[in-house]
Amino acid sequence: MSRDSDKLDLILEKLKSFDTLEKKIDNLDSKFNDLSTTVNTLNTTVASHTSEIAEIRAELAKNKEDIRSLKVSHNNREQRLRACTLRLFNFPTALGESVDNYKPLAAKVYDRIIRPALSAAKGAGDIGTLPQQQNAMEACFRVFSPQGPVPPTTSPPVIIRLVSMAVKTAVMKHRRAVPLPSEGERAVGIRRFVLVEDLTPDTHSLLKALQADSRTEKAWSVNGNIMFTRPGVVGVKKVRSVFDSLDTILS
Repeated sequence: MSRDSDKLDLILEKLKSFDTLEKKIDNLDSKFNDLSTTVNTLNTTVASHTSEIAEIRAELAKNKEDIRSLKVSHNNREQRLRACTLRLFNFPTALGESVDNYKPLAAKVYDRIIRPALSAAKGAGDIGTLPQQQNAMEACFRVFSPQGPVPPTTSPPVIIRLVSMAVKTAVMKHRRAVPLPSEGERAVGIRRFVLVEDLTPDTHSLLKALQADSRTEKAWSVNGNIMFTRPGVVGVKKVRSVFDSLDTILS
């Protein structure tokens, strides 16, 4: 009888263990269900955030394109404002020239730079008459860099605004007719006068980069547009946008 009682007690203990295990399983099942719900919620949240991120990226891409378009538009507009403007380098300071009085500079620039070029243009039949200073130049002044030494170690460049594209084209076409610096000027290091188009900072920066790149043979500007040639390649290329990378332009 005692043996049967022991067996019964053992069975009862095992049943209690099963009950406890069952409760633990139920508890784990409940936790699993809770975890599954949490995972589903997280998946929904992630999906929502993924959609938001995609929208933000699309908006950023559009904003980037809009900014580029505005930069191109602004640069083109600024370059058009400089259409009749030239920049002269290495021109010595005129006697009596000052920030408040550019008349001596303008007269000297006309006599030594503009008139010889226009005389050559008249001789070639590109213009009918030789315009006087007031009919050829609207303005003439120096550009002093705020970062440069005061007084500057070299003569600051000169901005020359001509009255029309026709005059500007004639001057640029015949700029080789401009006489060389005087003997005294050459003695102080002025080898030649350099006359170029007045470019916007972005256009000028790209032009300098192309001129320094080994993948180009020559690079220059025509009416604010950058042109270049490649070594061993026939033909002249035109830069579509000054905001393209060098690799894009030269690819």
